[in-house]
Amino acid sequence: SFQLLPVFLCEKVIKFMGNFTFLVIRGQRNLALKNMDIAFGDKYSKEEKLKICKKMFIEIMSYLEMFHLYKFKDEQLLKMAEIEGEEILKEVLKEKKGVVAICPHMGNFPLALTILCKKGYPVNMIIQNSVNVYTDRDLRNWRKKLGVPSISKKNLKEAIEESERWLKNGGILCIYLDQHAPNGVKCEFFGRQVYVPKGAAVFARKYKAIVIGIYTIRTAPMKHKIIIEGPYELKETKNVSEDIKENTQLFIKKVQEWVEKYPEHWSSWLNPGRFPE
Repeated sequence: SFQLLPVFLCEKVIKFMGNFTFLVIRGQRNLALKNMDIAFGDKYSKEEKLKICKKMFIEIMSYLEMFHLYKFKDEQLLKMAEIEGEEILKEVLKEKKGVVAICPHMGNFPLALTILCKKGYPVNMIIQNSVNVYTDRDLRNWRKKLGVPSISKKNLKEAIEESERWLKNGGILCIYLDQHAPNGVKCEFFGRQVYVPKGAAVFARKYKAIVIGIYTIRTAPMKHKIIIEGPYELKETKNVSEDIKENTQLFIKKVQEWVEKYPEHWSSWLNPGRFPE
């Protein structure tokens, strides 16, 4: 088990496994490269895209750092990440309106929520249960041991009700909207029309919630940076459906800006439906 390894060996194992999966899992590698071709066109050469792709596989394997967090005291955990824009978080929580946080699958995003929880911020996240029962079990155990709350989409009605209660109590609700959503809003993303989940825009409008962005990158072994930006300026007119669409477009545009800055940290290159034909 990875958690039995000494911490000083973790990075070597992460790099080995990242390089190994990049070389061996050709289908996933080719999918990521195809998505990069769609998103970036000629911005990067073939060799540069291969480097980004290989680095992405290593970054995905860095999620294994999570299995070492049980060994750390809270003060050690907090030293693993610096938070840029933390004053934004403090200010928006003072308004007690509820906060919707736009998040992509970037960097070690579970660690970011762990750090924010350990700092006492009322953070919760909406999750899609893993199709792999063992992965799902491990993630549940990790969240339970580290005290990280979550709202499962397994029962959508219950998920909506729990999300509403969290926002009404002034909490921060993290929504990951960079995956394909067939029933979502049609938006432009890297010059292509894609379907984006509209839940963030719907919750924000219904509960007058403030919307911010939370982004994460790994800066070194066991070191991360959490970036908080916003609040985002939302459109609110009498045309509700149009406002939902425009605000969702704003959110996915913000995600695109961060993916452009740190493409190797975005794991959704592996989403087969990210750029529908």
